Amino acid sequence: MPLIYLNCPEYAFDQFNKNKLADELTTIALQIEQLPDTPFVRSTCWIFFNEIRANNIYKGGKAINSEDKILSMEVNVFKGGLDTIKKGRLIDEFTTCIRKYLNLPDGKITPLYIIIRDINEENWGVFGSRITLHDLINPPQDAKPI
Repeated sequence: MPLIYLNCPEYAFDQFNKNKLADELTTIALQIEQLPDTPFVRSTCWIFFNEIRANNIYKGGKAINSEDKILSMEVNVFKGGLDTIKKGRLIDEFTTCIRKYLNLPDGKITPLYIIIRDINEENWGVFGSRITLHDLINPPQDAKPI
């Protein structure tokens, strides 16, 4: 159940590619966290695209140009849900996925920072209640998407 914030220039992705990217990132996250890929659990994975005007993004102290596509991603997960190997996989697979939708030429690096934040279970709340990793690994059979 990651909570993801993807910061990018407003022109980085069109709506079609944002939809595809969000779906693919959700699938990758659930697989790596080893959560059941059910409508309920998928509905707990939220992704926020923070589209920022290019004149408000700086690299090396200078505003980026209108062709630059630099991104940052914050991935909030339950502490203990991802070990070091799984975090490496998440970084690798998320980077590969984003690269695909940025349509970068071969040989160009993917300009992406990924920060993974491990959040203690007592610090997760949704709809006025706490939620745990156990709740997501073992959802009720009849759990409806939120």
